[in-house]
Amino acid sequence: MSAEPVDLTRPDHDQLGPDSLSWRYSGDWRTILLGPWVGLVQLSYPGLGAGVVQHSAFYTEPWDRFLRSVPQIAGVVYDGPAAFAEGHRIRDLHTTIKGVDDEGRRYHALDPEVFFWAHATISEVVVKMIDVFDHPISPAEKDQLFGESVRIWRNYGMSSRPVPPNRAALDKYFAHTYANVLEKTPAVTEFIRLSAEPNSMAQPWLPEPVWRAVAPVVMKPMWLLGVGLLTPETREILGLAWSNADERRLRQVAAIIRTIWPAVPRTLRYMPRAKAGFRRAGWPRPTRM
Repeated sequence: MSAEPVDLTRPDHDQLGPDSLSWRYSGDWRTILLGPWVGLVQLSYPGLGAGVVQHSAFYTEPWDRFLRSVPQIAGVVYDGPAAFAEGHRIRDLHTTIKGVDDEGRRYHALDPEVFFWAHATISEVVVKMIDVFDHPISPAEKDQLFGESVRIWRNYGMSSRPVPPNRAALDKYFAHTYANVLEKTPAVTEFIRLSAEPNSMAQPWLPEPVWRAVAPVVMKPMWLLGVGLLTPETREILGLAWSNADERRLRQVAAIIRTIWPAVPRTLRYMPRAKAGFRRAGWPRPTRM
């Protein structure tokens, strides 16, 4: 039985709190490991990929752009009453991101369909992170996370037009987009090239010699996860190979992370914005994490 449609008329100040799955998992550092997956599925969405290339320092600082975005998006989850204002601030940063892509198609970052794809894929990172690194996610958890993602979406003040009515409809939306909308855009082509040579990417937040040393060690398992979590249709569209040996390596990486993560102190598991939210709500949380 599918979940009931989510009520989109609930007030914008209906914010999430520590009892939500989004609070428990969105600010978990393990979500960063899925950064390449986010890059692949977002940059291959035509309007989004064109906006990133034409309106950011994507070609020179691809990872810096990603890491700047993460804490801002976390604020829309963890900032309580201020999350609504943070969502509107993020939305307004995209007002001037518009133009024409290499195929002559007009785009605007504030097109609800484009903006929702970005939101939906970021929300899906939480679902995938739980399923891969924590425990097999249940249908009830997926339904709950979908409802919470809709509440987060309201913080942006965007149209509800592209929002599916329930998780089952969201799954159909993802399947259709993966197979019929995503394409090998110039942005994703460059992202794939840069990821094959990670130490060539400029990183202003680390000295170049340090980045050159750590980049292959960090990026190889992240890239494995990014490609492995794509659908077969998307891998074919993007020309990315995947073998049985790759699948085994992905499972090994996931198993290692699942094994070691419980030993990580709780205060080290979360991003600063998440920890700030937990402290406002009374850190440490009374429930098991």
